[in-house]
Amino acid sequence: MRVSRGKVAIALLGAALTLAGIAARPVLAQDAAAPGTITVYVDQRTGQLFNRPGKGRTKLGNYIPSGAVNPAEIERSVEQKAEEQLKTTQAQMRAEFEQNASQQQQWNAEMAKQLADMRPAWEEFGARWYKKISIGTLVYAYYGLWTHTGFGPQFMDVNMQWPGVGNNGYNEFAINRAYLDFRFTPNDDFTMRVTPDMYAMINTGTKCTNSATTTSVTVPKGGTKYSIPVPAETCTASSGDLVGNNTGWAQTVDGPLGLRLKYAYLDYNTLFRKVLAVDSMREDKVTFGQQPNPLVSWEEDEWGYRYTSQIPWNYLSLPGAHVGLSVKGPIKFNEKQYADYDIGVFDDPGYRSVEQSSYKQVMGRLTLNPLGAKSRTDGLGITYFYNYGYPNKAEDVQQGPSSLTKSLTALDAHIMRMSVLLHYNANPADFGGWGWGLIGEWDYGQNAFASNNLYSGSGPSDAIGIPSVGNRFTGWNKMVSALLGTGQSHQMGWDVLGHLDIAHTPFTIFGLWEVFQPNTQGQIKKNPLDFYRYDLGLQYLVNQNLRIAFTAQEINYYHSQFTFPETVVGSTTVPETPFAVPRDTHAFFLNLEFKY
Repeated sequence: MRVSRGKVAIALLGAALTLAGIAARPVLAQDAAAPGTITVYVDQRTGQLFNRPGKGRTKLGNYIPSGAVNPAEIERSVEQKAEEQLKTTQAQMRAEFEQNASQQQQWNAEMAKQLADMRPAWEEFGARWYKKISIGTLVYAYYGLWTHTGFGPQFMDVNMQWPGVGNNGYNEFAINRAYLDFRFTPNDDFTMRVTPDMYAMINTGTKCTNSATTTSVTVPKGGTKYSIPVPAETCTASSGDLVGNNTGWAQTVDGPLGLRLKYAYLDYNTLFRKVLAVDSMREDKVTFGQQPNPLVSWEEDEWGYRYTSQIPWNYLSLPGAHVGLSVKGPIKFNEKQYADYDIGVFDDPGYRSVEQSSYKQVMGRLTLNPLGAKSRTDGLGITYFYNYGYPNKAEDVQQGPSSLTKSLTALDAHIMRMSVLLHYNANPADFGGWGWGLIGEWDYGQNAFASNNLYSGSGPSDAIGIPSVGNRFTGWNKMVSALLGTGQSHQMGWDVLGHLDIAHTPFTIFGLWEVFQPNTQGQIKKNPLDFYRYDLGLQYLVNQNLRIAFTAQEINYYHSQFTFPETVVGSTTVPETPFAVPRDTHAFFLNLEFKY
């Protein structure tokens, strides 16, 4: 069947209008293949065009209406704009960063200048507090067991006392030294040291006893008097504390462990550098104040085991510190020490008493190192010590130098001490790790050991003014006072001190042996107070701050028991005394030293 041209034209016009209508209306999501496009379908029979599928319709293709935007183009445009924006932002950030960096560099330069200007101030502050002030401590402690208790000097310090005869098995935990050591060095010229220490405070008082007696009291009612027994108290003044039945501890105050000043002295360090300019003595100094005396602290360092026992003269009577003026130091050539000296003038008493005397005592020590020494306690040395002074008594009762020609009591006579020591300390590196040291010492004294020195650890109560029970030690105490109080007593002693470091271990064997004769005057044929004592121990070095030792110590009055005959010594008569030799003292200690 033929179709007329008019019909075809009408059909094409209808299709065009249809397509225009389709383009003009919104396209549903399900009608479109992609955003911005239209899918066209054709009816094969009629030739009509549709925008959705249907019966007899075939997909013709996708149509992009005129003026529609291509999604790919949109995407490319967005990416291009985003990239341009990113580049712009990065450029801005880079410029800002460079500006900040330049400003920070400027600030850093200004801050560095300010710190450089401040540096002397904070360096001075740091030097003052971290280099010019030091704080340290030294603590001694022990556990002690006395298997046998007798009378005699203390083993370690003045605060060590134990109950005397009849108290075997006594034991205690104790702190016997607690230094707080402060040192101030404002400049090279001066150093100030202040060191308090602890001590045991024990009563000085009276012993009181009760007795029954009869007295009359008045009853208020009726004025009737009744005689009734009431206890009456009798008190005996004493110079110390009664301990148990027969022991007296001669101390001065009452209370727990207390603190007192041990050292307070000023060192002038540069006299021989800036004033006298003696190069071999450039390390020497002048010291004023309460200071270590020339012998005790030096010998303690030479031996090295002070925390377990006292060195000989310190054990007998010489305190460790005195108030006075001294000059001291090494003499060196080519960095080696060939001599060391310490000479001073001091008050008569030690640091535990105040001065009463108008006289002063002198002390001096000279150590020679013939082979040269690397340090104060190194190598071979020969040492001489001398001390001369007077009792600590006021001028109106002190006879001073005239005591040399008069028969006086010990409280009026001069006091002299002298020692000669030969000593050697070996470097462990020179002996395959076996370090060792040895000291041989000879001591001589005049009126340098009195009854209060003998009783410093434990003594009879009679010595402090309280009679022992049944006057058990009254006669013996009189004998001791007479033997040691003639005013012309002479003392003699021999000592050996040493140690051995066990190679490649923290253990050291050490010891001290002292033989002492309290009075060797010719009239005394045999002195029952002659004794020897020892301190034998094994040390474990825990670290540089802490060491521990186990020690066995003894005071042994070595004569056999006898009756001391009545003897005239100078102007003093020593009474006949049975059982004149006192009992020995044996003790074991676990000692500890902490030093920082």
